[in-house]
Amino acid sequence: MAERDREGFLISPLDWTPQIAAVIAQDLGVSLTDQHWLIIDLLRRYYAEYGLSPPSRVLMTLLKREHDPEFSSIALMQLFGGRARRQLAQIAGLPKPSDCD
Repeated sequence: MAERDREGFLISPLDWTPQIAAVIAQDLGVSLTDQHWLIIDLLRRYYAEYGLSPPSRVLMTLLKREHDPEFSSIALMQLFGGRARRQLAQIAGLPKPSDCD
């Protein structure tokens, strides 16, 4: 298993694999579905292009444009829990978003 920091984020995002994502998700109580994987892939593509996790508004705009025009922050929380962006970043193997506590 790849090393994680005390908050559960991968020490090195390069260590990420779908198998590691599944372990992290399980640790967080999230059962990954195809919808989760679409969002994880979107987040990882954004990170690869810009070198950071998208801020909340940008993430929601991307999800509405590329996933579902009706997608909402409530839907994101239902998928990834009450700290959705934080947990999504953990599962996607990305650093902690700068605007998450």
